[in-house]
Amino acid sequence: MFKRHVLASLATGIPANDEDVARAAIKAIDPVARGFARRKLEAALIDAALACDAAQLPAPAPAHVMRLAALTVAGRDSNAADPAAVEAAYATLAAPAMPRFPLWTVMSLLITLSLVGGVAAYVVTRPGPPPRPYARQLPPPSADAFKVGGTPLHDKAIDTLLNDSLTDLVVKANRAGANDREKLFAAVRTPEPILAAGKPLAKAWDAMLAAFEASLVAAQRDGGPTGRDDDVLRESVRELSVAFIDAGLGYHLEGRFRRGHPIIQAYFVEQVVYVVTNGVPRRVLSLRRLDNLNTAWAALGMHDEDAGDPVLHLDRIDVNVASFVLPVLAGGQPYPLADQEWMLWPQNKQLASTIGDAIRREYVTTLEKDAVNAQKIAGLLVKRGDIIDEWRDKLGRKDIYFIKIDELFVPQSLLDSLEERVPKYQRTKVTEIDAQLAALQAPRIHARIHDLVAATVRRHEAQHGFDYDRDTELRYPAVLESMLGSPRTNEGNPRAIVSSARAEMAAYLSQIINDPNTPQASLWHLGRQVFHRDRWGTGEFYAGLVVIEGIAKQLGADTSTPRYTKGLDRDRLSTFAKLIAAQSDDKLRAAAKALWTELYGEPATTIIDTPPRDQVAQH
Repeated sequence: MFKRHVLASLATGIPANDEDVARAAIKAIDPVARGFARRKLEAALIDAALACDAAQLPAPAPAHVMRLAALTVAGRDSNAADPAAVEAAYATLAAPAMPRFPLWTVMSLLITLSLVGGVAAYVVTRPGPPPRPYARQLPPPSADAFKVGGTPLHDKAIDTLLNDSLTDLVVKANRAGANDREKLFAAVRTPEPILAAGKPLAKAWDAMLAAFEASLVAAQRDGGPTGRDDDVLRESVRELSVAFIDAGLGYHLEGRFRRGHPIIQAYFVEQVVYVVTNGVPRRVLSLRRLDNLNTAWAALGMHDEDAGDPVLHLDRIDVNVASFVLPVLAGGQPYPLADQEWMLWPQNKQLASTIGDAIRREYVTTLEKDAVNAQKIAGLLVKRGDIIDEWRDKLGRKDIYFIKIDELFVPQSLLDSLEERVPKYQRTKVTEIDAQLAALQAPRIHARIHDLVAATVRRHEAQHGFDYDRDTELRYPAVLESMLGSPRTNEGNPRAIVSSARAEMAAYLSQIINDPNTPQASLWHLGRQVFHRDRWGTGEFYAGLVVIEGIAKQLGADTSTPRYTKGLDRDRLSTFAKLIAAQSDDKLRAAAKALWTELYGEPATTIIDTPPRDQVAQH
């Protein structure tokens, strides 16, 4: 719809090499059609510009961008990196004349007249409050999702098996004696839903149970489980995940020892997404938790060579967006950069506000027409958070505690439980705020931001996978070695802190370089690991130190000053942070790319989202 209008306007702008000429052509058409056609034109131009960015074209000509937009609107394939081919393909398009008859105005008038008679009926039957759940649009389930991307197949009986039966087995078997365990395992050996999916899956399932049973014995030995016991459990669970993939079923499991006890966690694979790393497609799984164990990873994503593909934890991303990202979008809201004690100082709060401004700028630009509502939603979440923090402080003085609210809406059960403990007017205010959030389409906008966060975390995890598959490691940068020393112990084993810092430094730096929308947000997610006292000494801390100092140096800062003066000199780092936060996204990505080359002596990994299905299929 409005395809002819857009193509005609682009045909006007291309000879002039001026997008504004195309926009002016839209202004001359039917008033009712004008707005729809303009939005379609702008969307096509934005998509074309992003395609040029992905192809790393330096300053593409407006005519090239418009030809790409025209080919997209016309449903033609094109290669943004080849202007000559794009021009040739565009030349084969028929140049439509701009429609002049005010068809849409006439149709709108007729529709309006027909609706007048239905106004009374609408008032009587008008809908209730806006819905709160929001279902993200995903492709239909497909048996080849793991090969080309998409939504994998699922089975309700297997959902129940992993959600209920597996949880019961893990919990009860860790508490039971040897005789009782046999009954527990007998109840889940070769279950019908697993056998129905094929003998290979059933064999892998029973092998996993055998390894888990052996792990329970190892946990009760004198001295507890060994590294070998952990390897056996992890490998058997990984083989089961592979068997699920081979059967085309969307389930992923992780096995490990936690506090000396073996556990198995089960996930629902919601989506399979491919990214291209240095020209090669790489699979990343988007997971939601299935089991009911009282344990969870805090990370938004993970790559564990013992668990298979890089993964995203969608439930954790949901929490991160609702409780961390969205509130920062409120006007003037400081970014929670460090521990509260440090943030109380005015100069530090000002730095946090400067970083918040940089991140808001990115999200406002990316969210486009949803930006205004997103900021209203953010402001409401901040107000609601202030009320709930007051409750927490008040009740905490009475030794009554409740967990932090990290969902988009406050559960009604919580409000009911606080009926006699907090003022009614405050509970009413929270209810009103949640109603306003629903009216502003908070669930849908939350889902949009979720997708942005998921995309940047996916690129981070893909870099981990790419680095793990390398024939030779990335070199150990001298600046990191000066902090951490040798990468191996005297016995020749890898030192965990060095391995962690090296891996996270490459992944975060690559994430910043390859993030087309929110590189400042990606950087300061890492920056929190440096400024927040609780994170000092971790691999992310050392990685962040190198990245912040290195990017600042690329931007012209003097980084030769002492890093420590009676502890980490956060005032020194604040100077670097202000400089970095003031940069445009393009300058930040360029500085990060230059730092990568300086650190590693090779070009940065190029990570591009969503390759064509046929390109994935070839691999």
